[in-house]
Amino acid sequence: MATEAYDQLLGIQDLDVHITQLEHRYAHNPARDAVAEVESQIAVNDAATAKVVDQQRELDARQKVLDDEVAAIEKRRSEIDAKLYDGSVSATKDLLALQEEAAMLLDRQRGVEDVEIEVMELLEPVLAELNTNIDAKAKLLNTLEERNADLERELADVESQLADTVAKREAAVEPIPVDLLAAYDELRVNLGGVAVARLKGKTCDGCHMELSAVAYDRAKKEPDDAVVHCDQCGRILIR
Repeated sequence: MATEAYDQLLGIQDLDVHITQLEHRYAHNPARDAVAEVESQIAVNDAATAKVVDQQRELDARQKVLDDEVAAIEKRRSEIDAKLYDGSVSATKDLLALQEEAAMLLDRQRGVEDVEIEVMELLEPVLAELNTNIDAKAKLLNTLEERNADLERELADVESQLADTVAKREAAVEPIPVDLLAAYDELRVNLGGVAVARLKGKTCDGCHMELSAVAYDRAKKEPDDAVVHCDQCGRILIR
């Protein structure tokens, strides 16, 4: 016949198992995985965006060089036009040279502008991809905010249950003899959280093995308040 303290100890064990489960749920909550998954998607998006931005910058740099060249050509053509019509150059040879230079510059400008169009055509899909990535990032950030909110609610719920269960345990251990509680706590650490088991017939309900005939006979002869251990697994037995 088990004493009241042993029955209470079994209840404490149930609380300890629940505390362990809650601690595991807090540390390995599925909501954390959901947050991590979105964060991973954001990292992939950021890496892809960085590559696209590099392409954009390279094309922008090429376009800037071409723009500067066109601007320089137009400036020189303006200078030539001014000389051709302001009367500052009168020699036929010089006028012909200026006209020839102007024609060469115009031809060069048209060639540069054709390259500019090619660069713009290359830039168009890059900018489209960049905008797509930016939109995707915005959606991912919204999803991440939602997942973090879910995680906070889930963890708050676990913390509340954990605090309540710990408080129940603190109240439950008060009437338990110190030596019995100490033996229980030590065994709980060494036996995976289950330190107390009922003796059903000759079988320990913890390891599901029968006590030896000697151990069973000795357990039966012990007083109700004696601490009896399973000779197979070492758990405290409730008789």
